[in-house]
Amino acid sequence: MKTYDLLECADLLKVDRNTVLKIAGTGELAGAKIGRAWVFLEDDVLAFLRKKVQEQSNARLQGAHEPETDEKLAKAVARQFTTPDRRRPGRPARPLPALPDSDRQSIHHQ
Repeated sequence: MKTYDLLECADLLKVDRNTVLKIAGTGELAGAKIGRAWVFLEDDVLAFLRKKVQEQSNARLQGAHEPETDEKLAKAVARQFTTPDRRRPGRPARPLPALPDSDRQSIHHQ
């Protein structure tokens, strides 16, 4: 039986390692913390993925949507447009260096 560490599991699920930590921490994804490292069984990771695929496929087939997710997304987008940019302006761009004229260069090389 194959095992995965945190990064391998995240790579298999195509998500960030923090997402795997969150899912494993809630117990939704079976895993064990051995010392400082998380270890996941391949069968458990694939079962989790199959369950998610089935749940989301069924929801799409039934025309269901997640209103709380839609609301969160709408708030996040609105926040992007209403929050002032707090970044400091950067330095002004330096002027480009003057390049030699190609006519002068061809004269010197002859």
